[in-house]
Amino acid sequence: MISNIKRATKPLIQWMDEGDPDLVPVMMADGHSTAASYFGVPVRTEGISASFTSNVNSPVTPEMVLRCSKDTGIHFNGSLGNINTLDVIQFIDDINLSVEEKTDADGVIKKITTVRTPVGEMSDLFETPPNLPACWREHLVKGEDDLPAFSYLVEHTSQAFLENQRIRRYVVDRYRTEVEKWPSHVILSANIGVPAFSLTCALYMGPMTAFELLFDHKVQMERLFEAQSQINNVLVECAAEAGADFVMHAINGLEIFSPTIYQEYFVPQAHTLHEKAHSHGLRGWVHTCGYMNKLIDMGVYEAMNVDVLESLSSAPLGDLSDLKAGRAKIGRKITTRGAVGVDQFYSADIGAIRNRVRYVLESTPGYRHMIGDTNNSFPPYPRENIMATVDEVRKSGRYLPAQ
Repeated sequence: MISNIKRATKPLIQWMDEGDPDLVPVMMADGHSTAASYFGVPVRTEGISASFTSNVNSPVTPEMVLRCSKDTGIHFNGSLGNINTLDVIQFIDDINLSVEEKTDADGVIKKITTVRTPVGEMSDLFETPPNLPACWREHLVKGEDDLPAFSYLVEHTSQAFLENQRIRRYVVDRYRTEVEKWPSHVILSANIGVPAFSLTCALYMGPMTAFELLFDHKVQMERLFEAQSQINNVLVECAAEAGADFVMHAINGLEIFSPTIYQEYFVPQAHTLHEKAHSHGLRGWVHTCGYMNKLIDMGVYEAMNVDVLESLSSAPLGDLSDLKAGRAKIGRKITTRGAVGVDQFYSADIGAIRNRVRYVLESTPGYRHMIGDTNNSFPPYPRENIMATVDEVRKSGRYLPAQ
């Protein structure tokens, strides 16, 4: 249940609560990338090290995103960003962070981040190729030899979050800076992940290392999950204070993780996170862009107490082959988004994307569903594919445009 904290009801949230479920918003995952496509401009500044989801240095301004939304009626979810342990090392005396950047002959930006603790140091390598998504080539935690330094980082950061009011002020100010970029009708999300995923994702380690540590160092990893949960509690409180609407986070599907890991870690941790969010007037939004058909059958998302779920991917990126049946199993309590694959948005066959949109419309009547892509996009999609999506929903007579 959402708490009684007084918060202004935004039009899209009002539709989620009590609007006509047969009306269909179009919502794209990345407002900056969609606006870049619409205006025909780059979404990422050349020579800047950034992932495809990072818009800190994007040439696309919030004003451009809002103009794109007004012109097309497409809805967007404004991101307040992600705050992690590395962001607050500046407030911890005995942990040091340094960053070195260099560009090779092929124009690939190589960013090396080194974290030094009293019990050891870790370093990673993040590469940004020209005109392609960025990725980690090496992770901070490469194996169990890095576990002492990683543990020190997480546990001491958790303690600092609980005890250092300067960190709380820093987090609120970071969130508020982003909130102030958007008008009052735009929904806003703070990226706060469940501990078992956020501590075993690419920011810190690769999946094989994560499985090794979960198997061989279960007690220690679970202690770190609890420390990260304490960090999350502070982040949720700060997000609510700053004016966020949602806590948003991603968890890969069964293409990587097992049902057992879901039941043991992701489900209870997501439930706890969403309960904390609800107690502060926020809602929970989960992104799963891979294999989620069995997870739907298992009732995972109801057990997580999620309010919005994406991405409902079909092959080849997902395995939800029968969207109508899958959406019915999710039920009416949860609002869904997506179901038009990233691969389809990049396709040169514009007829295929129109067919897919019609299929989604035919598969989701009676359930609140926002049509859109199944993941963030870089480089931007072809403009005509985005506009074809909007056009098909308009022609259905069920379109719910943004303000």
